Amino acid sequence: MRDIFENFEFHTQIERLHKSGLLYQVTEKFAQIDLHPENVDNHQMGLVFEKLIRKFAEISNETAGEHFTPREVIRMMVYLLFIEDDEVLSKPGVVRTICDPAAGTGGMLSVAGEYLVEHNPQARLTVFGQELNSDLYAICKADMLIKGQEVVFSDPSSDAERL
Repeated sequence: MRDIFENFEFHTQIERLHKSGLLYQVTEKFAQIDLHPENVDNHQMGLVFEKLIRKFAEISNETAGEHFTPREVIRMMVYLLFIEDDEVLSKPGVVRTICDPAAGTGGMLSVAGEYLVEHNPQARLTVFGQELNSDLYAICKADMLIKGQEVVFSDPSSDAERL
């Protein structure tokens, strides 16, 4: 968990909010929102995340596509990856491995896992990924930890990280 906070530069952000007198207000607002998975499912959270990425990309004069791939595109890519495997995926105990060399926030890896479970709840997916951007790396790792997925992930500066 430490590297997630370090890559987010969390301490710096907390210090900035504190110095500007906003830390309590931000904390209070978040405390009022119930983001439990029973109330906000993964799909809804993904939509909120995409909207935030678009908003902040517009503010920084960047295109949103530099920071995320829309869920619909990810679903299509995962479908194309597994299209030839429908028969194999239905067998008990099947294991699949996927690698995303530009993992970003891990959307492709998460959707691939969801796809596999939909087709075979006993199937197992081993995921690998790498990401150069430390913020995206931290988001991806945190998301996977929250979902209870195996995470053996090293610093973004290493050549390949296992998620």
